[in-house]
Amino acid sequence: MEKIEFECPVCDEKNSIILMGYDKAEFDKKCNSCKSDLEILKTDDDIRVKSKKKITNLESSVPLDYKKYKPEKTNEKTAVFIAILILTSSLMGISTGWSLSNALEIDYSDEEEINLEIVVILGAAANNASNLENVTIFFNNEEMNYKYNENGSYNVLVTPGKYTARVIATEHKTATMEFFVPPQENYLRLPETNEGIEGVNKFTFRMEEGNGNITLEENVYIKVFSWCPNLAYLFSLMGIWGSFVTYKRQSYKNAQIGAFFSVMAMGFLIIGPILGIMALYYLKKHKNIFTASFKN
Repeated sequence: MEKIEFECPVCDEKNSIILMGYDKAEFDKKCNSCKSDLEILKTDDDIRVKSKKKITNLESSVPLDYKKYKPEKTNEKTAVFIAILILTSSLMGISTGWSLSNALEIDYSDEEEINLEIVVILGAAANNASNLENVTIFFNNEEMNYKYNENGSYNVLVTPGKYTARVIATEHKTATMEFFVPPQENYLRLPETNEGIEGVNKFTFRMEEGNGNITLEENVYIKVFSWCPNLAYLFSLMGIWGSFVTYKRQSYKNAQIGAFFSVMAMGFLIIGPILGIMALYYLKKHKNIFTASFKN
């Protein structure tokens, strides 16, 4: 009886076997560690151990006429096309924001004068209001000539542009209003009342009795030109980020977000949103071009 130790050729762990008086022998054994099938050959002076695992020649198992597998290439041109749509829409949004931010500074001095209707009344409620006469009207610190219409309405001729108007009346607080007069056809009137359009060519000053000053609410154009440029810039930056994500094909969801904000940037009012909507359509149609189309 003889105990022989040997190393597994697969995992290099030590194993042992007991021979019952054989000088030469060939037998099988499993490795105690990796459970590999081993073939052991014992001679007079040596012992050889080898794995019985056979390596299959994979090349010989593939037919010669079988076409090689080629991974499907991502349609880069489609991604670039969609990214250009989003980027163009976003850049148009930046242009719109810049135009809005500079609209108040445009010189309209060459435009024709517009007849504004300045209504000066006392009282917050329309049914309890009374007209005020003999007021003084200033536009940008310049006293204006006007025509009084006997109903608290004063007609003033001005060119389009931004104005800070002050109305001064005896024994009343000085009222100040900031507004923008857009280019328009002269003598615009509402058909029902034959009056001007409030905030466009008609501005109402509600006075208060006493001393001091009051500031009235600015018209909608001032609000638009104050807030919309910043929103257009922000939405455009989101769109530019979305175009980059689309170009890199990183995230379908983020690309959709960028395209949506490029629409909201209102580039050139109509053209930019159309391009953004086209980008959203093609994103949905070709969402499989992204690295993780359904996870991101």
